[in-house]
Amino acid sequence: MAEAQFKHIQCHVEQGVFVVNLLDKQLRGDELADALRQELIAAVNKAGTQRVVLDFKDVDYLSSSGIRPLLSLRRNLQGGRLVLCNLGPMIADVLHATRLISTSGSSTVPFEAAPDLATAIARLNDVGSGI
Repeated sequence: MAEAQFKHIQCHVEQGVFVVNLLDKQLRGDELADALRQELIAAVNKAGTQRVVLDFKDVDYLSSSGIRPLLSLRRNLQGGRLVLCNLGPMIADVLHATRLISTSGSSTVPFEAAPDLATAIARLNDVGSGI
């Protein structure tokens, strides 16, 4: 009955997609990176899903140490899909510069990006829709 409580993330399922809201304004520092990595992996493993959205709506700053938990989660999904959404301009610039996201739709980058949560969920639900 009791839902797992996390300090750095808040999770819910929306239209069959596991949505993770990042709660920290600044993703920086080794201590936060390690804690965030543990929470992300624990939440996604408990949910048992392969379709995940990370919502950055509350995040203003992302350092290189803040990227590590994202990469760990991506590796943990093993064939699943991870879409980042609501990236502020500075965060989008960092992820473009490090070639972790692409505006050209390149399949060689580790992360997909969407402008907002609704678009991210639609993108994950659109795979193999048929007609």
